[in-house]
Amino acid sequence: MTVAPEMAAQIRRLYFAEHWKRGTIAAQLGVHPDVVARVIGRIGPKPGSAAARQRAVLLDPYKGFVVETLQQYPRLVATRLYDMIRVRGYTGSQRTLRRYVRQVRPRGHKAFLDIETLPGEVGQVDWAHVGEIGVEGGHRPLWLFVLLLSYSRAAFAELVLSLDASSLRRSLLRAASYFGGCPRVWLFDNAKTVVVERRGSLVRYHPKLVELASELHVELRVCDPGAPNQKGGVERIIRFYKGRFFAARFIHSVEQGNEQLGQFADEIATARPHPRLAGTTVAEALAEERRRLLPLPPALPPIEEVRPVAVDSQAFIHLDTNRYSVPTDHASGTLTLATDDQLVRLLDGDVEVARHQRCWGRKQVLEQPEHRQQLLAER
Repeated sequence: MTVAPEMAAQIRRLYFAEHWKRGTIAAQLGVHPDVVARVIGRIGPKPGSAAARQRAVLLDPYKGFVVETLQQYPRLVATRLYDMIRVRGYTGSQRTLRRYVRQVRPRGHKAFLDIETLPGEVGQVDWAHVGEIGVEGGHRPLWLFVLLLSYSRAAFAELVLSLDASSLRRSLLRAASYFGGCPRVWLFDNAKTVVVERRGSLVRYHPKLVELASELHVELRVCDPGAPNQKGGVERIIRFYKGRFFAARFIHSVEQGNEQLGQFADEIATARPHPRLAGTTVAEALAEERRRLLPLPPALPPIEEVRPVAVDSQAFIHLDTNRYSVPTDHASGTLTLATDDQLVRLLDGDVEVARHQRCWGRKQVLEQPEHRQQLLAER
């Protein structure tokens, strides 16, 4: 096939100036790959030629480093390896390195061992985005929190509007109350509300999570990065909830959604057959697993988040974009904030000075009439 000079010039420009690959040129210009190869000529020396042997020699001092690095990081791209050995003195081409990397890169996929955990051993924790809900001042994402007991496949699930550490703490405490105990291990992914810092196998957990785990005697554990199979059970139960509960269902409030979630759990989720224990339902497996859970302390840790909070000059405190009023004699001072997902309490020492319903709207002002009347009387 004869190629027009204009086409040949375009092929050569795209290859030599723009550095397109031969397959890309053939696809974009609508020509056969052999035409592209013939126009640009054979690039590089033939395998086994003196030039090819010369280039291979340039790589020889670095082959041990390449193999060792790939054993530690088997998915490392060849271009990154090229950058690493180039600063160490390598003067050969990327092409030579790529050919060698294809030969020595560890092959195959990992084989996963299918195991069953002991009763009461592991609780897998995860969240899933399940929509949005209208609030005063806008919308908020709606999240499903799930803690799955790995042995029985029983799950505690609730809808939440926040994924911060305080929300995680509340959900874990509610799961403990629901099951009447805790598994020996909480298994998470590497979410920011769980892991503050990670370097390889060294993990620094969020202080609030460490404090709660210490009080309930639970071990904290996270999955390896890029290994979702390690908590596949909770991901399957989330798919189950999305398909059986959330599909074609309108949720207009967290309270309504959680009430229906509880009914669904009792009537459908725990009544389903256990996937591994033949002739056993999840509810029957849960009855066995509950006996193996860690017992709860006589008094559970408080569900409220407690911390100091500044009061502005107008006698309001700020929480999650909203403002809550306090008595005016506390203006420009500091109070103690005790809050959960239902209530906001303001304390002066041990004395409660204000109480509000928690607002999940955005940029709302919540002012109690008596606080305004006190301000008007003072003015």
